Amino acid sequence: MLKVKGIDISRAQEQFDFTAAVSAGVKFVIIRAGIRTDEDTYFRRNIEQCRKLGIDFGCYWYVTATDTAELDRQINACVKAIGDEKPSYPVFCDMEEQRQIDNLTSKERTDMALEFCDRLNKAGLPSGVYANPAWLESYYQKERIVGKRDIWLAHWTESPDNPSRYDYGQKMWQWGIDSIAGKDVDGDICFINYPAKTDYWYKTHSGTDTPAKPSDPVKPTTPTAKTYKAGEGVQLSNTALYGSSTTSQPANHLTGTYYIHIADDVLNGRIRITTPKGCSAVTGWVNVSDIGRKTADQPAPSADVKTVKVGGKVKVNAGATFSDGTEPYPFVYTTIFDVITMSKDGKEALIGIGTDVTGWMYVKDLKAE
Repeated sequence: MLKVKGIDISRAQEQFDFTAAVSAGVKFVIIRAGIRTDEDTYFRRNIEQCRKLGIDFGCYWYVTATDTAELDRQINACVKAIGDEKPSYPVFCDMEEQRQIDNLTSKERTDMALEFCDRLNKAGLPSGVYANPAWLESYYQKERIVGKRDIWLAHWTESPDNPSRYDYGQKMWQWGIDSIAGKDVDGDICFINYPAKTDYWYKTHSGTDTPAKPSDPVKPTTPTAKTYKAGEGVQLSNTALYGSSTTSQPANHLTGTYYIHIADDVLNGRIRITTPKGCSAVTGWVNVSDIGRKTADQPAPSADVKTVKVGGKVKVNAGATFSDGTEPYPFVYTTIFDVITMSKDGKEALIGIGTDVTGWMYVKDLKAE
């Protein structure tokens, strides 16, 4: 299981030594952005230090509201404080107040936490819920949160080597008090590759890296007669590559030898092609009229070669690294992953288990199952 070391801090740590944190192996920091409607006085400084040292960070907001009007003001304050920041960890809702226990029902408390998350999502920020077992079991409607929202579990065992006995599918776990450069901080462990997950979240919720909306949509037509055979080699020269048979804007341009994916696959004058090495991934669509000479002398890939594709299953080749050069934990080489999405050029795949992201890998380092 992936275990990434982190901490969470607020103005209580004042002039915190982030360099010492890096030396102690800290990979991420969850920063308190504010409380009630007040921005944390060290929020800006803490973000600047993380950015300066290349530390991944997320945020949390301490919510004290007991009615919808107060909640609305606190959510607005949170969104305003974070502004245009794109944290690589989520923004968590932290509700702990006794008056919330005394004056609200479990449904009302849950409604508030989910409203916080939904509003943050609408503002373009990934979100989650910070809670301890008592809140999840007694003060929230657990079934509305567990398995539906990212959970940061607070259950102190006083050591990261002494795991919590609670399993809510938590993505992060606050285990107790750590000490860095003479200051006490809350210690955390993250079980997933959040930077990869949030990167994917931002792209799928902001329109980045998604097919351009056609300015003049192509009306679907019936498929034309077969022109190419499956696995047949074709030559491309700065040929426009499209994400579908109807998009008007090319996603890339390709040069070299590629292969026809499926015969009888021509639609709207376009056909799908695959990558040169063993047809290991569906690359995209090209106009038939843009294809150069057929390369009959090129050996066609074996028909039974399994391809790496979105929605498929893959294993990671021994010794492979993530596409950013990071070395995976050993379990990565023995796990079967889902392909969540692929890069426009078909050279990289985002793998994970379900929607839990593990990271980007080069397709050449993956074996389809």
